[in-house]
Amino acid sequence: MKLCVIPIILIIFLACGDNFDKKSKLAGLRILAISANTPEINSAGTVLLTPLISYVNGASANLNYTWEACPDPGIDFGANVSCDNSSAALKLSGAGTFSIATLAATHNTGNATTLSVAVPAAAFTYLATLNSKTKFNGLDYMVILKYIDQASGVNSTAIKMIKLSTKTSAQLNTNPTTGNIQFKGADLTSYPSSEGDMSVSNLSSSENYDLDTDIGIQTKSENMFVSWYSSTGKFLFNRSKFGEKNTFTPDGNTGVFVIIYRDSRGGVTSNLTSF
Repeated sequence: MKLCVIPIILIIFLACGDNFDKKSKLAGLRILAISANTPEINSAGTVLLTPLISYVNGASANLNYTWEACPDPGIDFGANVSCDNSSAALKLSGAGTFSIATLAATHNTGNATTLSVAVPAAAFTYLATLNSKTKFNGLDYMVILKYIDQASGVNSTAIKMIKLSTKTSAQLNTNPTTGNIQFKGADLTSYPSSEGDMSVSNLSSSENYDLDTDIGIQTKSENMFVSWYSSTGKFLFNRSKFGEKNTFTPDGNTGVFVIIYRDSRGGVTSNLTSF
């Protein structure tokens, strides 16, 4: 059975249900993932966020983007995804433009402009005032990112959590790593001409970490999963667990394939192949 447990912070990217094709098919403007060069930090500093976006049917579109950041207001418990009520000392924001034309060679899919999020020292001062469990497990610093097509108004919004931690540097979470997208056991070098299994080579394994729970400190292991996307054809599953294969049925002879490899603590990496 495919994994169907989704933290609220990932709903904007993923959802389980019966329409896998719709979730895996790339066409309109979508933010597929936002990766952080350091997904967990233990002191103030700049975190670089790289959005992976797709707008297959938005050739030459110019996008405006805005972002704001603040401590998580408690969205897992029903709070609005907003920084409106956060202290000004804890908030950051930025804006810019991005041309989809720069991604034309890969069916308008790929990395957009990297965002520099300078997490302030005040955020760690705030962390120090919280309860011992939150200080041990870490505080989520939320980044809300929105893209808007200047011409049509089509838009897409996603959030990314940066974990603020009191752990030592050696204990901080790092991004997983991945190899190549493969078809029938070999690296994908051309658009598939028949149905077959797809997989990903050299996926890194999960990391263990300590978590303060209601029954004390527990050692946990990350959940690892791959999300699958394509502009043409159809995947059997939109997500798979570590080491699982996915079946792809082609449609046509050209397209872009994207995999996103995530751990359950906010680590993200990706791979893109285009024909």
